[in-house]
Amino acid sequence: MKYKTIIVVIPCLNEEKTVGVCIDKCRQVFSKLNITGEILVVDNGSVDKTSKIAEENNADVTICLQKGYGHALRHGFEHADCDYIIMGDADNTYDFLEIPLLLDKLDDSVDMVIGSRFKGCIQAGAMPFLNRYIGTPFLTFVLNFLFGTNLTDSQCGLRLIRKSALEKINFKTTGMEFATEMLVEFAKHNFEIVEVPISLHKGINGRKPHLRPWRDGFRILSYMIRERINY
Repeated sequence: MKYKTIIVVIPCLNEEKTVGVCIDKCRQVFSKLNITGEILVVDNGSVDKTSKIAEENNADVTICLQKGYGHALRHGFEHADCDYIIMGDADNTYDFLEIPLLLDKLDDSVDMVIGSRFKGCIQAGAMPFLNRYIGTPFLTFVLNFLFGTNLTDSQCGLRLIRKSALEKINFKTTGMEFATEMLVEFAKHNFEIVEVPISLHKGINGRKPHLRPWRDGFRILSYMIRERINY
């Protein structure tokens, strides 16, 4: 298909060591596929050189002062004037060189393409044991059971989304549960979601993960139950 305008939205919090690599990979994909794409880095309050490095790599940078993964992505979505948005983390655990895998699944009927690490390849040490074998499979099962989706990896953060679909949803969450809210709302609106196998790579040594498995897992589960009751 002919690709329309695409913006990669990258939420960041103290990712000076990897944000430049992620931006470079996006540009490699744009060049290879002859896409006129843009990169929007959403700095969620970094105290390191994240924003400076992103600007030096010719990415657009916007500051989101309201802390939280959901706040950062929603801020980025609002500032992305395009047909399609690609979202992915700035820690280089998702490989932006795999963006073509998402684009290959895109057609006029698809509203979201989401990666599946479980259908693809998870590098040794890339995902904590509890997340890989208990947390993410359980949350995915609950999502499928409550909202009729058919996914294998509800917590994957590498996604391609139709902007016009996003504009029909009034999002409410601000933390890590935002990734799940997107899927719940797309299911409720009968938007088409498809999966594609992707890889997950081990993060750099010494990086403190932003995800807090027990706290965030409980928030995600609580959100889904509340939403199902009120649906």
